[in-house]
Amino acid sequence: MNNLKFFVYQVMVSFCGIAVDILFREFLYESSFFSNRFISALIETPINIILLYFMLKLYLSLTTTKLRYRILIHIAAFIVGTIFAGLMGSLMGF
Repeated sequence: MNNLKFFVYQVMVSFCGIAVDILFREFLYESSFFSNRFISALIETPINIILLYFMLKLYLSLTTTKLRYRILIHIAAFIVGTIFAGLMGSLMGF
């Protein structure tokens, strides 16, 4: 059950990471107000650090699962999150 919960959380974290990357690439890098990439990187970095914090918290919470299984679950969750983000992006017109 812990592995399933870990998988679901990893899918959500992967989806959020991909969505943040798409939003910053599409709207902030091409916007006239944020024409400087340094400013948009300063805005994007804390969001990515928060996502990384939650990902590390998930990894450390599963002490009973072996590391190789956690890595395999993460890879599968990243693939599912990417597919989910691609489907959501196609529905929204990105």
